[in-house]
Amino acid sequence: MSPSAKGREDTSTGIELFAPAKINLDLRILGRRSDGFHELSTRMAPISLGDRLRIASHPGPEIFFRCDDPLLPAGEDNLVCRAVRLFADSFGLLRGLTISLKKRLPAGAGLGGGSSDAAAALLALRRLLGYPASRDALLPLAATLGSDVPFFLVQKPALCHGRGEIVSPEPWLGPRHGLLLFPGFPVPTPWAYQAYARSPRPGEERGTPPWGPIRNDLEPAVFEKYLWLAAARNWLQEEAGANLAMMSGSGSSVFGLWESRPGPELVVRAQLFFGAEAWIRTFSILSEESSQELQDLPDPNR
Repeated sequence: MSPSAKGREDTSTGIELFAPAKINLDLRILGRRSDGFHELSTRMAPISLGDRLRIASHPGPEIFFRCDDPLLPAGEDNLVCRAVRLFADSFGLLRGLTISLKKRLPAGAGLGGGSSDAAAALLALRRLLGYPASRDALLPLAATLGSDVPFFLVQKPALCHGRGEIVSPEPWLGPRHGLLLFPGFPVPTPWAYQAYARSPRPGEERGTPPWGPIRNDLEPAVFEKYLWLAAARNWLQEEAGANLAMMSGSGSSVFGLWESRPGPELVVRAQLFFGAEAWIRTFSILSEESSQELQDLPDPNR
């Protein structure tokens, strides 16, 4: 929808957006860049799990931020707050704001939750305020905030290059329904890349046409230390019969994909096998249309 059409939208009660998680369907490390980052080629897709972010205006210049997760930082340590400040510095902000974030994604899961929340803040401000005219004007701000943030502005499966900030939408032709396993502990992203750099070797290629071969080059280094993740991937592939199973990004989430949605009995089996500490959810890969539809769904956790 164009900004002019959005200008006719009733925004008096604020804007609430769904901030989807992502999974990495392929992650190839192409070398080390002069800026210290790794050059990547990675395929990412938004999924039907995510947070919800609401922004409303109020009289006065103050910006208020609240989150239902007390462990998340506020102020400039929070990507949502940084995104709002960056938007204000770049385009101006002529009203006060109240920002509410409902966290549904676990921290440190490698699902891009913080980056997605930041992108949702930029998109919500554009809808609420009616500017900038083009969504593309938000891309430089997104790249400043983090490598994954531009992807979440696109909101559809994409092939990403550079640090991950160069986003080229590309349909995902493989299975779309999945089961996600998060063990309850994070894998620090800097550590994962440092471990890869100490012993660089490609991940195991898997998959069949039209989506394969694909791989995650961080898996060998991460699996050597985090045996739970290797066991989870093997369980999804061998015991649960997934068409594709792999670690997302640098972890610590692992997912399996099927042509049809996994039934509740598979969730029960996974919970019994991995224990109560594991965060286990079914999901679907989103297209742009399904992502937009989710933005207007009620929050089941209200």
